[in-house]
Amino acid sequence: MDFVHASQALLDILQTHSDNMPALSRLFPSVVHPEDRAFFADLLRNAAFQLQPVTWEGRLVVAREVKSVRLDLSPPPSGDLKRIWMGVLQDLTDVKAPQDRFESVLDAAQAYTWRRDMHSGQSQFGSRWARFAKHDNGETNLPSDDWLAKVHPDDASKVRAQVQALERGEVDHYTLLYRRQLEDGSWVWLRVHAGISERDEAGVPTALSGVIFDVTAEMEERGRSAAENRELRGELYDTQLALERTAYEITENIRVGTYTMVLKPGDDLAYLGFMSRRFLEITGLEEAEVRADPLRAFACVHPDDYDDFVQKNAHAFVRRLPFREETRLLVKGQLRWVVAESIPRQKEDGTWIWEGVIQDITSQKVSEQALRRANRDLVQIASAKARAAEREAFLKDIHDGFGNQLAIGKLRLRRGAVPVEQAVEIIDDCLADLRLLIDSLDAEGENLWSVLSALSERLDARTRSLPITLEWDIEAAGDIHLPPRDMLQAARIVQEAVSNALRHAGASVISTAVRVEKGRSIIEVSDDGKGFDLAQASTGRGLNNMRARAEQRGWQLDIASDSSGTSITLHLEQG
Repeated sequence: MDFVHASQALLDILQTHSDNMPALSRLFPSVVHPEDRAFFADLLRNAAFQLQPVTWEGRLVVAREVKSVRLDLSPPPSGDLKRIWMGVLQDLTDVKAPQDRFESVLDAAQAYTWRRDMHSGQSQFGSRWARFAKHDNGETNLPSDDWLAKVHPDDASKVRAQVQALERGEVDHYTLLYRRQLEDGSWVWLRVHAGISERDEAGVPTALSGVIFDVTAEMEERGRSAAENRELRGELYDTQLALERTAYEITENIRVGTYTMVLKPGDDLAYLGFMSRRFLEITGLEEAEVRADPLRAFACVHPDDYDDFVQKNAHAFVRRLPFREETRLLVKGQLRWVVAESIPRQKEDGTWIWEGVIQDITSQKVSEQALRRANRDLVQIASAKARAAEREAFLKDIHDGFGNQLAIGKLRLRRGAVPVEQAVEIIDDCLADLRLLIDSLDAEGENLWSVLSALSERLDARTRSLPITLEWDIEAAGDIHLPPRDMLQAARIVQEAVSNALRHAGASVISTAVRVEKGRSIIEVSDDGKGFDLAQASTGRGLNNMRARAEQRGWQLDIASDSSGTSITLHLEQG
């Protein structure tokens, strides 16, 4: 294609100022986008050969900028020996930008636009469809008959009928779902939204258009789901048959009877509508007697259970509730335990039916009773052993506690090694320890507060004539529950700590406080006395006793002392 004339507008589009036509002729083919160049060259050759008008929309690359353009060429008039073609080049870049954005939306949705011209019999598609349908030559027009020939044979008749209905104007819109073969032989599922887009002056449709969606993945997933559903239904059916067989085998091999209770509209009394053979065997009832008198159904119930069982049945009938109850039967002088269970349902005529089963559970009940007796015997044996062990432990506490002190005191008195005042002190300590033992035994099942409260009363009475104040903040002990021996050891440590302070601290206030911190129970005994040197006092009998008692129970004992006083802290649970 050689240029013989170019307007300034064309030069502006090509961004060149050269009016050298040979140079412009060489320039134009080179700026055609590489992907469009071969098709553009073929289009020009065919137009030149056939002397037919040609319209081309494509892309130019000018100064590294891609421009969308439209070229319209008209062949020379017949007899024009110079064969000069007239053409118009339009820059459509600003127009194409919104179209490109629309194309990107279509890309994301896997959608393609189309138009069917009913006068020419051609179906027109965009370049995106051409790429999707595997058109090697990039063609975007197909005869409508060729398009229909690509539809799957199983879908073709339905699709053709729907398209013909649109062409005749019988409907304005159709959504078609069918399979179509691509140029490479593969098949895809398409959902096509088709409608009448143009009509002539008489209102007759002249063009159809719409949007094509690729729904292959969706339809394949549907197919897989349908196959899975069929397989699942088959498995469920097989399972149902197996359950029915199992239920039949179970009911045939255990003592279970079936029955129905029927309550007609307006009736106050339900009656047995159906009684299986095993129902009659379990209850010992005669079917003819029960049918003649519905109340005979309860004649087999044990006299001690009769009123309660009949009342619960009546409650279920009045309230239309499910029923389940265990009761005893007397069948030919033999005691039987049974469980009866039924579920109500209402028929269309208003009749209520309870469909139920009755099972002989006599063996189970006998086993339960034997188990309860054995369990009761075991509990009694264990309780007796626990009491014996507890008595043995307390005897040891008596021996290790005030019993040992009494023995030492008696020996020292016999030898005249202690004055009377110290002897009285030894006896007081023994009596205090004995009272602690008694308080701990009395507090079984109670809390630590009861033991410490009794201890506080005795110590308050003992110090009433002394210039010392005893303070007790032990309310939190009401939430501390310990075994009796643990309560005894905790109280002994408190008693030892208060006694040491009374004898050696020279204190004016001795405080005992109980608190619970982060789930740990803590008892603290403190005084405002003169304190002592922990290193020198580490071998003292009183401190060692307290440490030994705490260690024996797995508790932590902290002792702190300086010139401002002494504090002894007992942690009843290890952190």
